[in-house]
Amino acid sequence: MRIKGKNPPAGRRNRIARRSWAALLVAAALLVPAARPAIAGGAECFIQSTADKVFAFYGNENTDERRAKAFREVLTGTFELRTIARFTLGRYWRVATADQRREYRRLFEDFLVLAYANRFRDLSGVKLRVATVLTINKRDKLVRSEVDPGGGRPPIRIDWRVRETKQGLRIVDVIVDGISMGVTQRDQFAAAIRSAGGKVDGLLTMLRDKTAPRQ
Repeated sequence: MRIKGKNPPAGRRNRIARRSWAALLVAAALLVPAARPAIAGGAECFIQSTADKVFAFYGNENTDERRAKAFREVLTGTFELRTIARFTLGRYWRVATADQRREYRRLFEDFLVLAYANRFRDLSGVKLRVATVLTINKRDKLVRSEVDPGGGRPPIRIDWRVRETKQGLRIVDVIVDGISMGVTQRDQFAAAIRSAGGKVDGLLTMLRDKTAPRQ
């Protein structure tokens, strides 16, 4: 329980800051146009090429609208969104109706765009290096990388679970310092559904509210 008026311990603050900062990098990496030659070169090249090219985008002046548009285009071309959307809905996918599933997938994409498209303003001087690639199964590779945030801060480990699909390589999960972003999002969505009495409509209402155009 957090005591009002007191700050969390330094260790916890550091972990929260590292995860938040790493989320900025993950969001920024999505703004790189999809590279077909990198896919041909395998999972390592797929991730490293994305990281190498993304920083060119930071030097350009871009509006929020352009960032969101670029983010959406690359998000749909780089991540296996249908798989991720189903995973993050967890056991509630089985009880959701076909209409609920369709709306959820649409809202989930909008939610990711609005949540991450503009989170890349503090990434000057950042470098990512692929350390190794592990084989998980016939379809999946785990690309392990480290990010040097500069400024004397310790490196951040980011692991990318990359899957071979009919459309080419796609990212199905991102693990930051051992914490799966997919699992984290699933837990948050499950909590929203439980608070609505176990109804999927409770999550849909929350996502509609978060993605509605602001006046």
